[in-house]
Amino acid sequence: MKPIDIIREVKLKAKGQWQNILSNLGVEVPLNTHTACPACGGKDRFRFDDKDGNGTFICSQCGAGDGLDLIQRIFGGSVTEAAQEVASIIGIDTRSDNPPTYSSDEVKAQQEAQRAQQEETKAKEKAEKHKRFTERYSRTIDHIKRGESDYIKAKGFQGVEMDLLPDGSLIIPLLDGNGTITAAQTIKPNGEKRLLLDSAKNGSYYPINEPTNVHTVIIAEGLATAMTCHLIQPEAYTVAAIDAGNLIHVAKVMRTKYPESKIIIAGDNDSKNEVNTGKVKAEAAAREVNGYVSIPPNGGDWNDYLQYRDRNATTSAFIEGIYQPQGDEAMSEITLTETVKKSVTETAKPRDPMKIRIESRDDGVFLVTPKADKETGEIINHEQWLSNPIKRIAKGIDEVGDEHLIIEWGRNKVQAIPTGDIGEREGWRRLKNAGLFVTTKSGLRQSFSDWLLRRSFKEDWSITNKSGWHKGAYIMPDGSVIGTPEQPIFFNGQSAAATAYQTSGTLESWRDGVARLANGNIFMMFTIGAALAAPMTSITGADSFGIHIYAQSTAGKSTTADMAVSLYGDPDLQRLTWYGTEYGMTNEAVAHNDGVLYLDEVGQGADPKHVYKSAYTLFNGKGKIQGAKDGGNRQVQNWKTVAISTGEKDIETFLLMAGIKVNAGQLVRLLNIPMERATELHGCENGKAHADLIKMNCRDSYGAAGRYWIEYLSNHKDEAKEAYRAAQQRWSKLIPNSYGEQVHRASDRFATIEAALIMGSVITGWNEQDCRDVVQAIFNVWVAEFGTGNKEIEQIKEQAEAFLNAYGMSRFAPLPYDVRDLPIRDLAGYRKKGSNEDDPIIFYTFPAAFEKEIASGFNPKHFAEALKMAGMLTPPTSGRGYQRKSPRIDGRQFNVYVLHFSPESAEDDNNLVANGEDEKNS
Repeated sequence: MKPIDIIREVKLKAKGQWQNILSNLGVEVPLNTHTACPACGGKDRFRFDDKDGNGTFICSQCGAGDGLDLIQRIFGGSVTEAAQEVASIIGIDTRSDNPPTYSSDEVKAQQEAQRAQQEETKAKEKAEKHKRFTERYSRTIDHIKRGESDYIKAKGFQGVEMDLLPDGSLIIPLLDGNGTITAAQTIKPNGEKRLLLDSAKNGSYYPINEPTNVHTVIIAEGLATAMTCHLIQPEAYTVAAIDAGNLIHVAKVMRTKYPESKIIIAGDNDSKNEVNTGKVKAEAAAREVNGYVSIPPNGGDWNDYLQYRDRNATTSAFIEGIYQPQGDEAMSEITLTETVKKSVTETAKPRDPMKIRIESRDDGVFLVTPKADKETGEIINHEQWLSNPIKRIAKGIDEVGDEHLIIEWGRNKVQAIPTGDIGEREGWRRLKNAGLFVTTKSGLRQSFSDWLLRRSFKEDWSITNKSGWHKGAYIMPDGSVIGTPEQPIFFNGQSAAATAYQTSGTLESWRDGVARLANGNIFMMFTIGAALAAPMTSITGADSFGIHIYAQSTAGKSTTADMAVSLYGDPDLQRLTWYGTEYGMTNEAVAHNDGVLYLDEVGQGADPKHVYKSAYTLFNGKGKIQGAKDGGNRQVQNWKTVAISTGEKDIETFLLMAGIKVNAGQLVRLLNIPMERATELHGCENGKAHADLIKMNCRDSYGAAGRYWIEYLSNHKDEAKEAYRAAQQRWSKLIPNSYGEQVHRASDRFATIEAALIMGSVITGWNEQDCRDVVQAIFNVWVAEFGTGNKEIEQIKEQAEAFLNAYGMSRFAPLPYDVRDLPIRDLAGYRKKGSNEDDPIIFYTFPAAFEKEIASGFNPKHFAEALKMAGMLTPPTSGRGYQRKSPRIDGRQFNVYVLHFSPESAEDDNNLVANGEDEKNS
């Protein structure tokens, strides 16, 4: 038997037997008694009333139905499978291929009665649906106003007033062939489209114009495309069919209304999809009415085509592209696709028309529950809305191996949701906040979740929250991808400056308006070199670093920084502050990986503690170890970045004023560079005019040069590595061996910028030797401030001297000493002055005071060794350790660190030993 015959026969013969049938299946259902539902288990929500012996029931959670519906809900599967189960109980042979026989007159009469009843039912339902729509539409337009739509303006149409709802949405009435409003579409400012409930869309359309004599009819899919077609073909009657599926229905209406007119289908070119739906549907509509097709040649719709060309070019392309599809040729693309699909599935089991399924369509995602009419056996699909339309669902894997679903909908709306959150409150919250509206009914949500998770995916995406180089391409902090990645990439990160990374102008306009005005000004060129170095660090293996340019407010430091960061985007929007949390700085560093982080005005409102922690975090290149909520630890974030910072004070002074000591290593990672005004004004009247011109040009031309630079680097990675190695070798010979360790380490930063400036001449147009001279000049400026010695030893000497200057007379007791004559609180040790006026004061320092106070923040042994090398600590003559025996005090000796200020000559050290405080007292 066919499935429909099984269902019909079972319903006929099971009448009045449903309690026994259900009992045989292990389901006891008392008649007309409220009880627990055998399907959902809810208490007192179910009643089996068995009306007309059809096994009918009602449940406040599951709904209502007949006996087959109840079995389907309890045991799952399709209606056909439920009918086969019942058939085996009541003795119907489903294996027979012969359905019940009826006389020809009976069959004819039955068919005519069924047809009449169906037509009557459909007409009644259509009338009721239209009545509901009319009432709803009337209520909706009570609140409309005339105005410009943000959606239409974004499509390039300015000054066009249309009907708008209070939230700014367009509302478009759709007419049938008789001019009756049968449907309406709303379009939100973000482009999200939706039909008003109870709309009858098929064959209905929105007219753009109303010509008196209709010789040509143009039918487009959407409103913006139709408006574009009217713009380029104003003499034609142009209508919008709303979607591709409605093109054929509207074409039939137009052929009926205008039998002699030429009909052109202005289809979309969906060439990026597996099946070019826009073209296929347009050609099918044209064949149906003996019409023509015009498809934009480069993908997208005709409005997309107009956005990048002028009106005349678009008109020419439209006219030249008109053709009349032939049957076999026009169907070649879809036939080929269907043939491939058939070869894969020809051995598969045919789809059961009675099986519950989920359908994703242009008007949304729906749960479809087929039901067979009790009398006629006709299949009726009951639809329940699950979400607004979804364009694409893909699977992605992030950097720690966790799987996500990537869901795309609306106009460029994309979210990556961890698979563990699908179906959970957190997952629904994220989707709704991002704009994907999902049903609030928990049962339907569960079905929707299962459908999302059980789909087959054609490709795996790579998910990352880190910008920079990834899978062979470069990700900007706003998520845009430069280059062609090895696999599709979804950027799941977020920067506070994400909106900055747009483009304005061209590479040439930036070179002429910004790079040219920087040429000859060493601080401007050097800062642009730092910005050029940012995407090179991962390629060359260089470390993260930053430059802090500081000067008084009129020196042009912010202008200089703006010039550098305008390489990659709007300088005003890129500008961040030092004021923030350590966690926030980690997020920004990750979002600016392999890029520039612009931190402006360190002294304005910034908390020194925040600056200190942020600087340490930024150049450490790694985030904190954090526990995961489900156990273990999260993956540690890592990054490489180049920071450009500005302020009126250098970082070390700014922090020291707040009592925060900066170690030498940090000063090598963030180079403090005192800045001077520009000297080469390039024809400008004065420095202010030069600065004003730069500011204007930076805001007219930004982003394009940086994108070109990144593309250039991606194709010249070996040259970048070689330029960096050559610069390293040159700088290793430039720094004298006598210079301190930190200066040698810092030279790598200057080598990095030199390599970037030389490579970046393709962007700036600057002379190679000039670039080297600039870096050399800035190094001289920096080293004059930093010093040529070991910065850490200098800091140790300064810290020890500061302690002795502050407490040498107040906390060190003079020898000989009587506590009764001079009681001292917090005694740190003893002091003794030599017999000669020029002899230094010797400080016999207690180990606790030395290690916990004088050497605070350092390793005490390292601190003592540095003082010994500086001549401020006298070690034991044995050469082991750093403590000596003190002079006899009250008849006893104890271990001390022997300190004094740096001696003027070696003779002072000899005098110390001659005074008797040496190993003979040990």
